[in-house]
Formats: sequence, C-alpha cells, structure tokens
Amino acid sequence: MESSSLRFQIDPSREESQRACAAMVRACLPPSRRDLILLALYVAVGVAAFYFTPDTTATTFLIGMLAITAAVIAIEVEGRLRVRHLRTADPHAEETHFVELNAEGVRSWCAHVDARYPWRDFSKVAEDKEFYLLLRLSGAGSAIPKRLLDRVTDAQLRARIREWSPDRGASLTPELE
Repeated sequence: MESSSLRFQIDPSREESQRACAAMVRACLPPSRRDLILLALYVAVGVAAFYFTPDTTATTFLIGMLAITAAVIAIEVEGRLRVRHLRTADPHAEETHFVELNAEGVRSWCAHVDARYPWRDFSKVAEDKEFYLLLRLSGAGSAIPKRLLDRVTDAQLRARIREWSPDRGASLTPELE
C-alpha cells in the first residue's frame, strides 16, 4: 500500500446505504422531466376535453387530471414497494466494506466482493452534504460518507481527488478557508 493511498472502513446503516445509492443516482442522471411530462398530459387532456366533450369540458378535464394523478401516484407507490422489497432482501446493505484510493485507481471491497477500477473508468467525483461520490460512466461507483472524515482527512481526500480523478475534482464544492 502506498503512503499516499487513502483507505476508509464504512460500517453503514441500511438507511445510509440507501441514501448513498440515491445520491449516486442524482449525481449521474440528468434532471427528471417528470413535471414536464405531467404538464403535457394535463394539456392533452384539456385539449381533448375541449374538442371531444364541449358540453362537459370542465368535468371531463377534472376527471382526466384525477385519473392521471392517481396513475402516477400508484406507479410511484408500486415502485417504492419494489425498492423496499429489494432493500429488505439485501443482506449486504449493512455490511462493512472498504474503499481505498491510490494513484492507480479505486478499490472497493467487502467480505465477498473485491472490485478495482482505474481512475479512467470514473466519469467524475462529486459530493453532496453527506457523501463524496466516485462515479463511473455506468452510474455505479462508491460513496464515502463524510461522517468518517475529520478536517485533515477531508483535506487529504480532496487533494488526492484533485490529483488523481479524471475531472480533477471539478464537481467538488469549493473548500472553505
């Protein structure tokens, strides 16, 4: 192990693992167009109600909006239930794992998996209030909880990210002096 490598032991709670995954998804995916799609559907229902049911346009429009809203809510609830099932069925969600960064890349491992990725496999390193996110093009990656870092370790991690990552830490928030 190099003297300049950084190694972190992560003992997550189930909720922390879920928040880390959600943070990686937010950092990798473009903003959702959900609201624009709903607006387009509502406009389409309004136009259809106006042209096809001119005598009951307001009632038809209201029924159409309620139906779309109910369908969206039902789909979201069903999706959350499916994700909850996956989370509760995952015996590894609370498993201790490790992340090590060095000049060659990132190693992430636990008792049953050992993954090593060179820095060129990472699209960016980002952060939010809770995590440093090492993101690969596929959307996978590693999350290092900031709760593990003191001021010195945080500064070392930022310096290594700026030195080693392909984006040179462009997505990190500016350091507070």
